Amino acid sequence: MIDIVCGGQAGDEGKGKISAYLSYKGDYDYCVRVGGPNAGHTVVADGKSYTLKNIPSGFLNPATKLVLGAGAYTKTEWLLKEVALTGTQDRLIIDPYAVLITDEETAAEQGAGHFMKHIGSVGTGLGQAVKDRIERREVKFAKDEPLLKDFIQDVPELLNGALDQGQNILLEGTQGIKLSLLHGEYPFVTSRDTTASTFLGEAGLGPKSVRDVYVVFKPYITRVGPGPLEKEMTDEKDLEVYHTKGHEIGSVSKRLRRVGAFEKRSASRAIMINNATKIAITHIDMFAGNDHIKSYEDFSDEAKAFLEGIKALSKEVYPHPKLALVSTGPDMEDTLVL
Repeated sequence: MIDIVCGGQAGDEGKGKISAYLSYKGDYDYCVRVGGPNAGHTVVADGKSYTLKNIPSGFLNPATKLVLGAGAYTKTEWLLKEVALTGTQDRLIIDPYAVLITDEETAAEQGAGHFMKHIGSVGTGLGQAVKDRIERREVKFAKDEPLLKDFIQDVPELLNGALDQGQNILLEGTQGIKLSLLHGEYPFVTSRDTTASTFLGEAGLGPKSVRDVYVVFKPYITRVGPGPLEKEMTDEKDLEVYHTKGHEIGSVSKRLRRVGAFEKRSASRAIMINNATKIAITHIDMFAGNDHIKSYEDFSDEAKAFLEGIKALSKEVYPHPKLALVSTGPDMEDTLVL
């Protein structure tokens, strides 16, 4: 079966931690990543922090094979550094049609005022690479890179064959609903759709074998670049707490994230469009007194009120997902299963 992890806001929700936890505790044979290196995922285990642009967050489970689908974009040198960092050279599989961002594409994006100033691109070259692929210009595929030849396999054939044998797949999406090219807050969006259905297509998978779709929320919303935020925080002392304790600094851009209030409308759309069956809440420890909580009863009144609001929202929005996971700290083990 396939489980999918999606972002319910503007990215930076903590999908990496949730994906790492599910893979580490679960029985997934494969953890699949799509999207590009403009969106980093951070995993903290035993006090060690890993910031990854492309290696799937499920790498901590040594039994899980790691896959980049045809909808993945990367840079060869960045990917190989992550392979060395995580020691995953024997478990990585790359679709031949995953795209390698070239230095020329990165330079073109960084030199484009529309990308960098108006949209707020982080300048990795992903937007330019997607544009080149859509226009059917010459792009560099993973199959064209000799340094990656040992990782290349037909990913749709591999994964669908695994499903036929009863194996399990965790599909780790990128960014969030507010940044979707199709359903987000255009023009302040990324260059791709960022919903469960598209993640499946980018991996070469179909909907029939999906078991659960997790949508991830924080009790607030952050954005690295421009774009709408409800009740945006402006007090520097309050922001400093989020930038320090909450680590709200772009993992790729290194820019301080803007912070706004939780948006019920964005959350409703994320549940509906992703067809979410389960909800994961991260950063609940940003409510004072909720660090490393081990049971629901021990949450503060403020945290409980937020979580009860999530449960009430779920009852209003199809397909009425269950609140399943609550993150109470940055470490992978700081996770409460409900």
